[in-house]
Amino acid sequence: MPPAPDAIAGHVLAGKYRLLRVLGRGGGGEVYEAENVQTHAPLAVKKLLPGLADAERLAARFRREANAVSLLDHPNIVEVIDFVSEQDALCIVMELVRGRSVGTALESGALEPRRSLVIARQVLEALAHAHARGMIHRDIKPDNIMLVPHGEPGREYESIKLLDFGLVKLIGDAAGSLGDQRLTQTGVVFGTPAYMAPEHVLGRDIDGRADLYALGVVLFEMLIGRAPYQSPDPTTLMRMQATAPVPSLAAAAPWCTPELEHLIARALAKRPEERHATAHEMISALDAAFLSLDHLPAGG
Repeated sequence: MPPAPDAIAGHVLAGKYRLLRVLGRGGGGEVYEAENVQTHAPLAVKKLLPGLADAERLAARFRREANAVSLLDHPNIVEVIDFVSEQDALCIVMELVRGRSVGTALESGALEPRRSLVIARQVLEALAHAHARGMIHRDIKPDNIMLVPHGEPGREYESIKLLDFGLVKLIGDAAGSLGDQRLTQTGVVFGTPAYMAPEHVLGRDIDGRADLYALGVVLFEMLIGRAPYQSPDPTTLMRMQATAPVPSLAAAAPWCTPELEHLIARALAKRPEERHATAHEMISALDAAFLSLDHLPAGG
């Protein structure tokens, strides 16, 4: 059954994009399902709502997200198609990603180990692409990783799309060409506490290794069904990220191999210099961990 129409349904944005329904709300914005008026190609429109507190800084971040992601060209990163402004409302027009998030998948419990590693590898490929262009995502978490199904019954497979570069930090040449460096000051903390690296929660300068830490948290959660650190209080959770011992994956998963335990332990190391130096280096460790799972039965 098709969804009930929203009040916005039928509105044409900038004369080019017809809004169909609201897909989600939050963070000062809304996301709509839309279509190209001429080609009827499916699209998604992310709209920053006007009249928000700190509107100037939010608008600057919104523009920077659009500019940054438009320069990324990778099959595992959502594609930005256009950036438009209408009646003081800023909108990013993107490809429409049909699927469900890793966060939704985790509502049913842990994912199969090999599937978890395949998902994480694709995220790493996307991060390698972004990091090489001076972009640190800063909000890697299950809800920002979409699982996209492909294929026919009996031959299904899935790919991922990395979403939401709204907290992107620009470094190197990208910082000078795409955004005001004042928006990424050291000491200012943005992100989701359950997935933030120790140096991130402490307000220190970060680089791509903070994204690798966050992905390590996501991978632990996919494998076990729960995050390595848990607390209902964000402040306590951030303190745990910075000071609590790295939990053992093997203690929670008897099937865990030494290679997989080493992958997780290094990804979650408190000091950035003790983690994988790059996404490509982490891919190599992940591939070794994947091969070490040969003893597991298919689907187990």
